[in-house]
Amino acid sequence: MATRTKPTPLIITTLPQADEALRQLAEIDREQRQIESGAQAQIDAIKATAKAQMEPFTAARKRLEDALAVFGTQQKAELFPERKRSQELTFGVIGFRRATALRLMTKRTWGSVLERLEALGFTTAIRTKREVDKPAMTDWSDEQLETVGVRRETADEFYIELKQEELADKAA
Repeated sequence: MATRTKPTPLIITTLPQADEALRQLAEIDREQRQIESGAQAQIDAIKATAKAQMEPFTAARKRLEDALAVFGTQQKAELFPERKRSQELTFGVIGFRRATALRLMTKRTWGSVLERLEALGFTTAIRTKREVDKPAMTDWSDEQLETVGVRRETADEFYIELKQEELADKAA
């Protein structure tokens, strides 16, 4: 069984110590960004290599899929008599699926369709996302907020702003 060690927190008691901690944070931040940048460059290179390696396969796949689609369409009457919609072969299945899509009538836009839906009261065909608009409520009075069951809380939140340019100047 591994022995447990209690962590010893770093305690900052003076402004120079705080400034030194900020400098170290800025260096850590810079190093992390360099590592992430290098990793992203490697990932991009791997993706580009994989895409180049897959290109002939992608083109061959598209060519074969298109050829099968043309074959199926040309031979539809012979391959798919009456109500038969698919043909099982040794290495797969080819066939036709019934696909339904909604298309706009001439001289119509989806905006005009939305207006007609609203005018006719067909609200089931209108998508709406209902949620509380918190930024809008920040300007409300406390009484208004209380009316709807919300209270305003103010707290001092600690933040750290690193000055990367200062670190770069000191390093140079």
